[in-house]
Amino acid sequence: MSEICTVKVKVTTTGDDAAAVGSAQTEALHGFLLDVFLDYHASAPNTTDVTLAYTERGGNILAVANNATDGLYAPRQKPVDNANSAITNAHDRFPLNQPLTISVAGSDALTACVTAHIRYLRG
Repeated sequence: MSEICTVKVKVTTTGDDAAAVGSAQTEALHGFLLDVFLDYHASAPNTTDVTLAYTERGGNILAVANNATDGLYAPRQKPVDNANSAITNAHDRFPLNQPLTISVAGSDALTACVTAHIRYLRG
């Protein structure tokens, strides 16, 4: 049976104003990514960049640049252009079988600069 799960990850940043960085990881997630809600600290500058990526194999899932406005994102994989593919405009959810890393750059030094609420379908 499948279930929808939510993981909340807080990223604290350190460094100079508009240049602070930080990262945090989830535990290993197994299933398919549904969406990510990014909740920015009230003092985060609009120069803040957030990236969600696979931890072990690398590869970005979501990149939001120069933003400090809370928002919901539902990243999807783009199809591979393949001469043998009958589906050319399909977009599918990202499979999860490892931890994810949330990285923040270009922000101010803040505790819980960005909180990522990651919803995924497990099962």
